Amino acid sequence: MIYSFSRLKLYDTCPMQFRLKYLDNLEEKASMPLALGKAVHKGIELKIHGVPHSEAVLNGWAEADFHPEVSYQDISRLVNNAPIRKGGKTEVYFKLPLSSFPSAPQLQGYIDLIQGNKIVDWKTNWRPYSVLENHQMGLYAWALHKLKGYQWIEGSLYFLRYRKESKHFFNLLDIEKARTWAETLANEIESKLSILDMLPEAKNQLFPDSPSKSCRHCSFVVTCYKNTKGSVLRNDRKENLCI
Repeated sequence: MIYSFSRLKLYDTCPMQFRLKYLDNLEEKASMPLALGKAVHKGIELKIHGVPHSEAVLNGWAEADFHPEVSYQDISRLVNNAPIRKGGKTEVYFKLPLSSFPSAPQLQGYIDLIQGNKIVDWKTNWRPYSVLENHQMGLYAWALHKLKGYQWIEGSLYFLRYRKESKHFFNLLDIEKARTWAETLANEIESKLSILDMLPEAKNQLFPDSPSKSCRHCSFVVTCYKNTKGSVLRNDRKENLCI
C-alpha cells in the first residue's frame, strides 16, 4: 500500500474507519467540507497561474462536481482570501520511500504551493490550529528536503476563513520526527495486513473501532455500529456527556 498523511492520520484516529475505507473499499459520500476544499484549492491554483478570479472560481466549483451544499459565493470568498503571489509551483506531487530499506513503505502527497524553501497548505477549516498540531507539514518538509536538499524549510498553514497563518521553520530534527511517525504507523499497518491475509476473520480485532467525537461525521457509522453491536455510539454518547 502507498500511504499519505491523510491515510496515516485516519488510521491513527480510527483503525476501523481506515479499514472500511481503504481495505473494504466501501463507498464514501462526498462531504460538503471535502467538496469545498477541493473547489477552493483548484480556484487558488488557477489564480496563481493568472486565471481571472471568476473563471478560477467557476472551474473550482466544477472540480467539486457542483456539490449541492457548496455555493459559488462561498468558493469565491475563500479564494479571494488567499494571499496570492505569482511564482512557485502548485499541487506538487511526490512519492518517496520512508526509509532506505528496499521494502520500505512509500509516502505520497500533494503540496499546495512551493516557493523556494517555503511550502504552503490552504485550509478551509472552521477551526484554526497550530502547524505543529499534527505531522502534515513536517512530512511535506521532509519530502521537499529529500527532493531539493534544503536544511531549513518554512511550512505554513493558511486558514482562509480567518486570513490567519500558522507557520514554523522546520529543521532536520523536526523532519525526522515526522518521518519516524509516518514510518512507524505504515509498518504497523503492513504488519497487520500480513496477519489479515492469514486470518481474515480477525479484521475487527486488527482494525478496531476508536470511539470519539469524529464518529458523528463518519460516513461508515452505520456499518461500524453493526460491526461493534452498537458500542461505538454508546461510547460516543458517554464521551459527549462528559464534555
